[in-house]
Amino acid sequence: MSKLHLILAFHNHQPVGNFDHVLEDCYRKSYLPFLETLMEHPGIRVVLHYSGHLLSWMNDNHPEAIEMIRLLVKEDRVEILSGGFYEPILSVLPEKDRVAQITMLSKFIKKTLGYEPNGMWLAERVWEPQMPKFIARAGISYLPVDDYHFKLTGLEEGELVGYFNTEDEGSVVSVFPGSEKLRYFIPFRSVEEVISYFRVIHMRGGDPLLTMADDGEKFGSWPKTYQHCYGDGWLNNFFGELTRNADWIETTTFRDYHSRFRPVGRVYLPTASYREMGEWSLPPEASLEYEYVQNELGKIMGDRSKQFLRGGIWRSFMVKYPEANHLHKRMMMISRQVHDALKLDPAKGRTALDELWKGQSNDAYWHGVFGGLYLPHLRSALYRHLITAEALAGDILKEYPKDEQADFDVDGNDDIIVSTKKLTLVATEVGGALTELSLKKSRVNILDILSRKPEAYHSKIAKASETGSDLTKTIHEQLVLKEEGLADYLVYDPRRRMSLLDHFMPIDTDISDVSRSEHDELGDFLDARYSMRKGRRAKDIVLTFSHEGTVQGNPLKLAKTVRITGKDEVRVDYALDGHFSGLFAVETNISLLGSPYASIHTGGETLAIQSTAVHDTISVFDLSESYLKLKTFFTFDEPVSVWHYPVETVSLSEQGIERLYQGTAFLFVLLLNLRGGREFGFTISFEEDVH
Repeated sequence: MSKLHLILAFHNHQPVGNFDHVLEDCYRKSYLPFLETLMEHPGIRVVLHYSGHLLSWMNDNHPEAIEMIRLLVKEDRVEILSGGFYEPILSVLPEKDRVAQITMLSKFIKKTLGYEPNGMWLAERVWEPQMPKFIARAGISYLPVDDYHFKLTGLEEGELVGYFNTEDEGSVVSVFPGSEKLRYFIPFRSVEEVISYFRVIHMRGGDPLLTMADDGEKFGSWPKTYQHCYGDGWLNNFFGELTRNADWIETTTFRDYHSRFRPVGRVYLPTASYREMGEWSLPPEASLEYEYVQNELGKIMGDRSKQFLRGGIWRSFMVKYPEANHLHKRMMMISRQVHDALKLDPAKGRTALDELWKGQSNDAYWHGVFGGLYLPHLRSALYRHLITAEALAGDILKEYPKDEQADFDVDGNDDIIVSTKKLTLVATEVGGALTELSLKKSRVNILDILSRKPEAYHSKIAKASETGSDLTKTIHEQLVLKEEGLADYLVYDPRRRMSLLDHFMPIDTDISDVSRSEHDELGDFLDARYSMRKGRRAKDIVLTFSHEGTVQGNPLKLAKTVRITGKDEVRVDYALDGHFSGLFAVETNISLLGSPYASIHTGGETLAIQSTAVHDTISVFDLSESYLKLKTFFTFDEPVSVWHYPVETVSLSEQGIERLYQGTAFLFVLLLNLRGGREFGFTISFEEDVH
């Protein structure tokens, strides 16, 4: 008798830098009860993937779960998948890191679980055609991706009931199509409806294969799924029904099916991820248009319409979010340094390599239904590990101080990167601005701030509910507001938030106008391309920026010098020459962890970092960060007004739409009646490891 072969693959992952209490909550709600439920159904076989970061955490904190997985492996009820250890988007890594991250997780699985994996999980199912070559080099024979990848080649759903071979330069791997329909059915439709769908597929004859490959967190950690899966017993009932129908449904694994059955055929998959990712990577207007066209086409063609319409690709996030691009390009540069250091000192270099790989964890490089890039603690974690890797490699290579000028972020404009033993500074000729200032001892980029950008889901806030419905839905089908009045915070920045941006504003400009990007700009300096030079002066590295522009139609020359001193202070000097009456302001955007850790000390006051205020006649102020044990001092040559306000975004996460503090904008404001030349300067200095 023919059977329906069913592979149930569960991908479990937590981002590098996620809070420990979040991991504990997911363990209690999802990872542990899932294993306990599976143990009660000895006839069910599944595939499990744990990213290396999560598996390490479970090994250290919950050995009882490791013992359960070992037992399931010993009983041949579970296949374990490998993958990139820290769950990177493999296709955008240097090839050395791609292969080594997979190999590292495979070895860790063998050591921890006593299992030697032949298959792998592909982070976010981001596939590019050249991937078989390095996947095969890592000792992997097969992997699941989405059926959407296959449908983009013209294959139809009825043909996707097995697996296919693909290759690049003769390196062959097998790819299994994971059913999008099952992703939406399990566990969100009734058990009866899921079994009925299985019966329809089985009745077509042959020995069809269906693969469900999706997040394990949706079995308990996603909103309302804990009660649904365990309180109401959905998962137990599902496994029970599979057991009762074992005469025609066989749960299997990739390894067993791959060894027993031949491939359906050969396929060459295009660059793709799961369907929703293509929508998220589009610009907001295009994303809304995509959704509209998809809905209209779906009325005519049903689900088949999905294979004729595609969105962007994962790499598009590095266009949509320049902050993500900056992270990625810095990661690539640091990877080269680390691998050079590894050749000179393998022992110390190995520590730097692990820090680099942690900094490649995918979650904070993009944004979709999960917070990702919008979550400051995830971005800061990537910088923390990348800065550590850079510092360790630099100590081995003994190349301090150094400075490089090139278009490292590939935006068509030159950048300068300065690295000393204590800090790294990155500048761009756009606006003559700073894009990074990383402190190596504190392992923080104090300029790591995210701009306020329009998102497609912002247009739906008016239709979203504060609590959502009582129905258990997949994350892709619900929109919940985590607080009232979020529409009031839909403020957008006209450009990327950088530092040392030069504003010329009317004298009656108010901080509330600036904070909402509603003020008037009288000059053309913010988006201008400054001439940029680098040089040395004794022990100092000197960057010089200049631009001849106009303010209110009058010519004005602006020159600024950024000097990284031998004491690792940053000295900024301005020279203005022209005619202007109004407010001149230097904008600097600082990202620290926010309340309750960070505070502003100025004029005898102590204020929360997230406060809005104007301080007149300030000669010095400092920012205190208790968690990082860091103090940052700004000392001015003459008294200035200091304006500051929080930069907050409205972003989507698995728990709903929420307001997030990204950092604080500081404006150093001078009232000018300029008739010729004027100079102005300040110093930024640091005290690290402050107790």
